[in-house]
Amino acid sequence: MQEENKELIIGGTLQQRISSCLDTLEIFLLQDRPIVSSMVVAEKGNANKSLNIYETVAQIMGLKNTNAVSPKVPLAEMGMDSMMAVEIKQTLEREFDIFLTTQDIRMLNFAKLKQMSIKSEQEKIFDPSETDINNLKNVNTLFQKITNSDFIPNILNELVTKKEVDEVNIIFVPGIDNCLKVFKFTSEIKYAATCLQYEILNVLNENHSVMKSAAYLLPVSFALI
Repeated sequence: MQEENKELIIGGTLQQRISSCLDTLEIFLLQDRPIVSSMVVAEKGNANKSLNIYETVAQIMGLKNTNAVSPKVPLAEMGMDSMMAVEIKQTLEREFDIFLTTQDIRMLNFAKLKQMSIKSEQEKIFDPSETDINNLKNVNTLFQKITNSDFIPNILNELVTKKEVDEVNIIFVPGIDNCLKVFKFTSEIKYAATCLQYEILNVLNENHSVMKSAAYLLPVSFALI
């Protein structure tokens, strides 16, 4: 690429020509300071321009016309050096959440990059009308298929258990669904059990603690029995 006088932008800087490096080095050698550096800052392009994977890699490679290169030729054979490979790897990870090894980067070609760009653009397209909620994983577990008929308008509801021990009575408090149907394991409990549906009296709106809710509900509940 240097023979074709193409400018390569790497990390926001331009490569210096050998003649420029020698001229600058002569100036530095005549100075007393032990540490010096030199770089040619590249002109900033349009930062707001959104590039896809294909265009981003082409920009890092310094290719203005990708149609002039063979799409099947690996990047390593197109003049990609180690600095370009690192920048491509970091850019793919940072901008597109694509994680590739250095060897994978070297074997990439523009045909694969175009496929990756198309796939990335398709993943951004979301059509809510095509989403079938019945096929979503864990939705049934989350909502547990509770219907309006499952709700019983009672504060205290006795649950069906083995009742092998009479001295203990367990009180179950459901979660935000406030429905006793969620306790499907009660048939295996050897104690007597009762489900306390506290939301019937809108206790949650009072921001009570567990102790305050029990003190508020239980006397009223037992009075209703």
